[in-house]
Amino acid sequence: MNNFRQLQQLSQTSLMATAEVTGLSTVVLSSFGMGKQALPVPALERLCLEFSANLDARGQASQPADRQHPIHIRLSTDYLLNLGLTLSDWISLKWALEGDWQGDRLVVGFFDDGQLVQVVESEADFTAAFAGYLILALQDDFTPYIDEIHGNVHYDWRILRYRSKTQFTDITNRIAQTPLTEIKP
Repeated sequence: MNNFRQLQQLSQTSLMATAEVTGLSTVVLSSFGMGKQALPVPALERLCLEFSANLDARGQASQPADRQHPIHIRLSTDYLLNLGLTLSDWISLKWALEGDWQGDRLVVGFFDDGQLVQVVESEADFTAAFAGYLILALQDDFTPYIDEIHGNVHYDWRILRYRSKTQFTDITNRIAQTPLTEIKP
C-alpha cells in the first residue's frame, strides 16, 4: 500500500511523464503503484523529487501573486510509502491545493461519533498536534489519533477540504491510500 497513484493525481503527472523523468519503466511504476514491487531508495527519491516539482508548479500557477512561496517544497518517502505525513509534506500539499479552492483550506479534522470537534490547519498546529509527523499507517492499519496531552482522548481523523464546521469535504482517500470511510458534514 503506497501513495503513488494519489501523488500522480495530485501532481497531475501521467505515468508516461513520470517514467520519462525518473528513468523507470511504466511497467515498473505500475507494479509499484499496485504494491507488487518495491523500489530501491534512489528510485523513491527520484519519484519524490518529481512529484514535489509538479506540486510546486501547480501551487505557483494557482496561488495569488501576493502569497509567499514556502521556502521548501519537498515530499518525503514516508508519504510516498504511506507511512506518514511530515510537516514538509503538509506544507507542500497546502501550497499545491489551496490556490484552486476559492478560500477552502487543507486541514486535519478530529471527529468524535462522526462530529467534527477540532481542526489542525497551520504549520504550528500540525507540529503541536503530531510533533510534525501524522502517522498514516502502522503495519497497514490506520489508527485513531490519541491526544496524549489531554487525557489520551481518541479521535477519528480525516484530511479535509475545509470551509467551516458544517462545510467540508473528506479528501483523505485522495491524499492517502486508506481503508477509511468518508465522513460527511
